[in-house]
Amino acid sequence: MIVIGAQEIARDTARTLPELLSHLGGVHTRDNSGSPDRQVDLRGFGITGDQNTLILLDGVRLNENDLNSTKLSAIPLQSIERIEILPGGSAVLFGGGTTGGTINIITKAPTPNQTSGSVFAGYGSYASADVRAGANYAGERLGLALNAGHQESDNYRQNNRLRQDSLVGDVRYRDGETNAGLKFGADLQSLQLPGVRNEIEYANDPRGAQTPGNWSQRRGEFGTLSFGRPLGPLDFAADLGYRDNDSTAYFAPSINRITQRSLTFSPRVRLPFASLGFPSVLIAGLDWGDWNYDRQIDFPGFPNSSTSGTQRSTGVYAHYSGQLTAATKLTLGARQQRATDHRVATGLGTSDQGQTQKPHAGELAVSHALSERWQVYGKLATSFRVANVDENGLTASGDLLKAQTARNREAGVEYRPRGAKLRASIYQIDLDNEIYFSPIVVAFGANTNLSPTRRSGAELSGQWSVTPTLDLAGSFAYQVARFRTGAYGGVDVSGKDVPLVPKQLASLRLFWRVADKTQFGAAGNYVGHQRYDNDQDNSFPRVMPAYALFDIKLTQEWADWQYSAALNNLFDKKYFNYGLVDIFGQCGTPTCVYPQAGRVFFVSAEHAFR
Repeated sequence: MIVIGAQEIARDTARTLPELLSHLGGVHTRDNSGSPDRQVDLRGFGITGDQNTLILLDGVRLNENDLNSTKLSAIPLQSIERIEILPGGSAVLFGGGTTGGTINIITKAPTPNQTSGSVFAGYGSYASADVRAGANYAGERLGLALNAGHQESDNYRQNNRLRQDSLVGDVRYRDGETNAGLKFGADLQSLQLPGVRNEIEYANDPRGAQTPGNWSQRRGEFGTLSFGRPLGPLDFAADLGYRDNDSTAYFAPSINRITQRSLTFSPRVRLPFASLGFPSVLIAGLDWGDWNYDRQIDFPGFPNSSTSGTQRSTGVYAHYSGQLTAATKLTLGARQQRATDHRVATGLGTSDQGQTQKPHAGELAVSHALSERWQVYGKLATSFRVANVDENGLTASGDLLKAQTARNREAGVEYRPRGAKLRASIYQIDLDNEIYFSPIVVAFGANTNLSPTRRSGAELSGQWSVTPTLDLAGSFAYQVARFRTGAYGGVDVSGKDVPLVPKQLASLRLFWRVADKTQFGAAGNYVGHQRYDNDQDNSFPRVMPAYALFDIKLTQEWADWQYSAALNNLFDKKYFNYGLVDIFGQCGTPTCVYPQAGRVFFVSAEHAFR
């Protein structure tokens, strides 16, 4: 597990959560829309990375049941206590969509008997401004934490102006062993959409816009009631969550309006006990969810089309972890899920479809301490994913898609010499009925269940306190994503690479405490070659160029103030992280790309109240 703490978040040059995950979490991100809510991808799933990486906010699912990226940019960075990243699984505890991994964002709770606050303001390249404020007011039993932010920027591209407001709050009541709370939030975003650039435009005018009139707007709110207290030998806890999102997008000449509502309930019990004289914990719970979706598309000259969808799911699980010996820990668990989908579409044609599926997940893991410094581990797991409403809306067969299933295998070793930590692992994920959009399965492409596919790779990470004032950290990942078998539209893709999966990902970070109140940070991130989207048969003669980005940040503290200056993309690298082969005539040259920003300068000041 990778843990990113509040101190690391404050040190980093990122101003949004997707940027932070790419800098510190080993998470590959890509921009295929011009939105700050970038796609996230753990362990090489390419264009379906969002659907195979589960995002949690304080343990509650954030992913919507459509193809839109999770609204990560709406979470103010100063509201985050820590981020826990679990590559490859955790389907037993959290359910579907975790095959690539799980990212749990844990926000700051009110600190008892403390009144404090902070204000932050920054300005930088492309008329970028960032204003944040946070407050904590808490007594012995009742407390309130609030964090709000406003972000705006003209951005690197023309017609890519961003305006975003966000609020996250936490009301917490503690009375002895009883805890109760309400977490709530809201966000509002307005964004202009510049579209793709063809090869000529990318060479001569990368900042231009192909779609100068396109735009999107969204509004969202959420609330989660939580309760916990002991019940005899058990610790009982439950979360009741509600979330809604309304969005409108104009893609000339059509208007797309989407409304989404979800209600979730997750009660669970935790039983600590002793087994063979060693501590053990058994967790058992139920996850219930009700998700509703409605989309209206207005297109001049054609009948208005609408899609409504529901998904109702129930999952039960049990998860055990305990010490078999002083050096050996065992983890095992199982989950049974039931998901019922219903989809109704009208417009050029009318369809009314539904199905119920019962996927399951399991986990068996063992870790063993060879010595105080060496530890080895191994894990076997199964996971699943149920198709979302967008994927079921355009299928090759016309039928709703089967659930995707996966078998995960992983082994690793960890070494902890004094002042350092090194971790190495290898993994293999074999998938059946992988849910995927293929441009070659039928004319103009469709979603389908693939023949067997595989993800495999090796990961290496480490951190080292070289001196009391100098810290180093780095990571490297080698990823292989392949179609094991399969022929689509008469094209055999057996043994071919899955597009949009970089073979290598690497990062290196340095943090230097220059003086008592002065800090300097530097970071480099490398993304290797990858196949363009739409190149499933690997017949296109070129691959997306590799690129390396370097950032630096200088921070100075003075009394209750902190001043920072940061340079991102220090060497003004010209690059893109999403490109596609133009088989559908989108831009008129062999490939279309989304150019990314060059050198970006940003200065800020923050004041803490205590």
